[in-house]
Amino acid sequence: MVDDEKVVPEQEHCEVCNFVWDLITIDEIPSRLDAATSQMIDVVRNNIARCSERPSPERWSILEYVCHTRDVLLNVRDRLIVACVEDTPVPPPLYREERIAMGLYQFDEPDDVCTELAVASGLFIKFVKTCTPELLRRELFYGYPTPVNRSVLWGSAQALHECEHHLTDVQENVRLLGH
Repeated sequence: MVDDEKVVPEQEHCEVCNFVWDLITIDEIPSRLDAATSQMIDVVRNNIARCSERPSPERWSILEYVCHTRDVLLNVRDRLIVACVEDTPVPPPLYREERIAMGLYQFDEPDDVCTELAVASGLFIKFVKTCTPELLRRELFYGYPTPVNRSVLWGSAQALHECEHHLTDVQENVRLLGH
């Protein structure tokens, strides 16, 4: 290695969508999160007839992905609020697979889910806009993808990642379902 070369540590990233948490600034989260959730809502509204259909047994339906995203935004927002008040809290997990296995999404209607996702997105964006630099540095225990203490900024970026990542999932479902 030449002395002038810098060793750049590998940044944490999503191997599926290449999202890099450390590259996200708090200022970009509101617009990107709003864009992703608005596009998800459009996908549901443009695919009402088949949005509950799974393209294969191992993939969730469009509606299940959108319900999950709604729940993530509400859950992560609450976790981050607790982290702003308590020192290094250990919030309960989301239980994403269990929510589906229990049938929690089976009675969700597409129009209701679109409204609820818009509300969840708006609430999350309001939270992010209120965060001071001091609050963004506060920590909470985060069990996924690797159990470790994470900052409120990282948690906010994680919520954005969930929205953008699952937007690609619902778009892929549209393709797989032949819409």
